Amino acid sequence: MEDNAKPKVVEDVQAAKATAAEKLESFKTEAGQHLDSAATQLDELKDKLVAQAQKFGKDIDIDGMKAKATEHFEAAKLSTAANLANLQAQAETVFASASAKADELSDVAEDKFDEMKAEAAIQLAAAEVKLDELKAEAALQIEAAKEKAKGVWNSLFGA
Repeated sequence: MEDNAKPKVVEDVQAAKATAAEKLESFKTEAGQHLDSAATQLDELKDKLVAQAQKFGKDIDIDGMKAKATEHFEAAKLSTAANLANLQAQAETVFASASAKADELSDVAEDKFDEMKAEAAIQLAAAEVKLDELKAEAALQIEAAKEKAKGVWNSLFGA
């Protein structure tokens, strides 16, 4: 298991980072689509407003209204784009921070894994020493039992 645990931790961290990156890209794409949709709707609204103004009266300064409407809608588009860019920057910052933390945690996990592996090696060595001691004790007890059996055999059958 020790060979598989460390790569699995790194693999899990990389998978989490990849998922977060995919979500960030999806967010950016969706935000861009919403921005495009909002810009289209604002342009349509501007066109409708101009059409209404033209319909209601010839004495209205249509060109002036059109210019003002265009100015306001362009300002709204710029503001929306700036807000979107700000949100994307925040998302990228959060992603970068999460990615760095994931790498840090992966490094800590690797270090802990190495520490646990070293501790396991120490425990294994201690167990091997204890096993050797038990084997030696068992060999002594077996020899003693053999000698005792020989003594009983000799006393019974007189050899």
